[in-house]
Amino acid sequence: MVGILKSRSGLGLTTILCRWMEKVRINGSSWLGGRKTASGISPPCWAAIIFRGPTVLRRWSSVKAKLLRISISKLTSSRWPVRRILALLCVSAFCPLSSLPISAAELAVQIHDASDQAPLPGATVAVLGTGLGGHADEKGYCRIEGLPAGHYDLLCSHIGYQSQTLHAIPAGGQISVALATNAVEVPEVVISAVRRSQAYATTPISIAVAEAHRIAEYNTLSLVEPLRQVVGVSQVGGQLNIRGSSGFSRGTGSRILMLVDGFPLLSADLGDIKWDAVPLAQVERVEVVKGAGSALYGTGALGGVINVLTRDPGQEPGTRYRLLSGYYSQPAYRTWRWSDGPMYLNGFDLSHNRRIGETGLVLSGGHNRSTGYHQNGDARRYHLYAKAVHHFSPTSHWRTMANWAFDEHGVFVQWRDRDTPLAVPVGDGPANTASWKLHLNSEYYRLFRRDLGYRLKVGYYRTGFENNQAAGGLASDGHKLSGEGQVDYAGLPGWIWTVGVNATSDRVRSPGDFLGARDLLSLASYAQGVREINEVAELTAGLRYDWNRRAATDVLIRGVCGSFAATGKRTGEFSPQVGFSYRPWANSAIRASLGRGFRAPSVSEVFAQAQVSGLQVCPNPDLGSERVWSYEVGFRQAIDHWLAFDGAFFWNDYWGLIEGRPDLQAVGSVPVARFQNLSRARVRGVEGEVLFALPYGLGARGAYTFVDGVEYLAENEVLPPYCHGDFELGGKAPLPYRSRHAVNASLKAKRGASEAMLGFQYLSAFDRVSGLFPECGRDQVPIVLANARLSRRLGSLHVNLRIDNIFQYHYATIERKIRPLRRFSLSIDGEL
Repeated sequence: MVGILKSRSGLGLTTILCRWMEKVRINGSSWLGGRKTASGISPPCWAAIIFRGPTVLRRWSSVKAKLLRISISKLTSSRWPVRRILALLCVSAFCPLSSLPISAAELAVQIHDASDQAPLPGATVAVLGTGLGGHADEKGYCRIEGLPAGHYDLLCSHIGYQSQTLHAIPAGGQISVALATNAVEVPEVVISAVRRSQAYATTPISIAVAEAHRIAEYNTLSLVEPLRQVVGVSQVGGQLNIRGSSGFSRGTGSRILMLVDGFPLLSADLGDIKWDAVPLAQVERVEVVKGAGSALYGTGALGGVINVLTRDPGQEPGTRYRLLSGYYSQPAYRTWRWSDGPMYLNGFDLSHNRRIGETGLVLSGGHNRSTGYHQNGDARRYHLYAKAVHHFSPTSHWRTMANWAFDEHGVFVQWRDRDTPLAVPVGDGPANTASWKLHLNSEYYRLFRRDLGYRLKVGYYRTGFENNQAAGGLASDGHKLSGEGQVDYAGLPGWIWTVGVNATSDRVRSPGDFLGARDLLSLASYAQGVREINEVAELTAGLRYDWNRRAATDVLIRGVCGSFAATGKRTGEFSPQVGFSYRPWANSAIRASLGRGFRAPSVSEVFAQAQVSGLQVCPNPDLGSERVWSYEVGFRQAIDHWLAFDGAFFWNDYWGLIEGRPDLQAVGSVPVARFQNLSRARVRGVEGEVLFALPYGLGARGAYTFVDGVEYLAENEVLPPYCHGDFELGGKAPLPYRSRHAVNASLKAKRGASEAMLGFQYLSAFDRVSGLFPECGRDQVPIVLANARLSRRLGSLHVNLRIDNIFQYHYATIERKIRPLRRFSLSIDGEL
């Protein structure tokens, strides 16, 4: 049967043509309108869509079409300018663009231990450049079905073994792979560097990977703690800093782009990272891309990219749980004690995994609560999570995820005084805020031919918060809607191309005396090619263009900062990138890259009117984007499976860097600050990490980062009211909140089912802080921390005991706020 779906408006006509056939069932799965082919189930319809303007959906001829009409109508009921493009992407994700049958074959890979030929169950086989792969069964076999005819590059890996990359393996064959043991853990496959799967050794940029089992060792409720142990990454307040790209922006704007499964997770209003919106219990690994990533990811990726990859449903049903409990020690000085009761934290997570036909499901939920270690540090959080993966055929699948989080906590802006640094000022005791987050995303992937695959993505991210009157009475609601289409093409000799288009709409609704009603739109297209020069050298080149629009408003904005008109602004940005990787010897790799990045200012940086940290923040409607040229040269080396080294030299030149600066024209009892564009800044440095596998089950890690960050002061630069030092206009000054030296070291011992670890961290004192408070850097000291961990596996249980800040070291990274005290924690992970 053929159904023609029509809708008409005054401006244009939309026609959708679909062919409905009888239901086909193959291997337990069914698809209405499909037909059996060699590669599985052929897609059911062709879509011919002609769009010329707003449409009003009218009568459609089938019940199923009516259900589809309702879904599209809800999507298009929004007044966002980009709504129709995103709605069409939604439709396209469920209506594949071709139904022509293609030849298919099965590729069988047997993976075994090189020393004793024993099979390696659970070993991973990744088909590089595609979204396909699998895991070995109990006999060490991994079968990848439905591959289009052709030759593929495979990467075979297993924890504790050295990976192997196999080139030009024909589909339809069977091969055997022997993996040698490797006591040093290094990443094998990454996807964030070029937006598709790629061998770690061939990446032209620095990238670090934190695996799930390593994250769980920290007994934490947030990703911040594990990630700040990554070489080149540090923390100031609640914000992460990659290679000195960020200082401390007091909760507004992030120079690090946060992604979950490739979907953006920066809030539409504040432009910050909501760490409780990350489904921590479902994280499979985290990839940290260092350096400007705008050539692929656009605005926000000025200093780097953090991509959180969540677990896919497993083959077997199962239930997992995690219990966490801990408490903080009392401060070293009795006068600092703000409470005589226990200061604790606890939490639990429960998740269930199941397959129903060709669909895998994961459902989870959890709750955690804490008193915090200071007054108003109390918090309670709830979260729910669901993920589904459906395989239409071996070469096509659909993923969708929903994640909801609620957080209510006290507000601690600054201490009461130096004698009682863990208490808030009198009157701030009731200060409280509540926030909520909802993240929905959907992705369809299909490998159409050996050399051609595509994916369609739609995401929605909503954040909101509301402060009580004691916390300033601020409130905001932000919506981020994004859609993307990407094609991977390897049909040109020696080249693999990734091209795509992206649309993002941000909608902010807030009281007019805070942020007001704001609408932002971003449209982008990008292309990146990887050229295999020979077996040991690759060249990467890419370019992205972003067009951003900040809508104007006819309403005169009034607030504590006076009245001003919110004018619109349009900008266009080109972001090129070039990279090169070379492997001169076995287990060696040299990399080099240069690229341009940018970040459009967040709504809060442009329009905020609020008192933050004892300051009155006022709007700056003329605020522009910040830009960077990023350069890097790096080297990786592994020696005889017992040592691995990675080092890099980096140099970043910034223009228009956004920093908060005082407004000397403003008068009043409270200092007034606005976000402004600095004329120019430079950050350069080196970083290195070495991993050792020692005898008797011992292992060691050492990492060092040196950062030299300065800003070049213009002749008319407005300096902060305090902490000028010997800085002179026309000269240069250190960038605030950057440690020049950072050291991380750890020693690990493993015997049987038990493991112990002792860790150490050092960061030098900041050369400069904001200068907005008269005490300047009086309370800034070098940070010296030690922690220890003891864990043991008892059948299906994994017990982990940890002590952080063993020696109860008191320190501050921002003015007037002490960092966490010593903490004891215990976690229990298990399966039912």
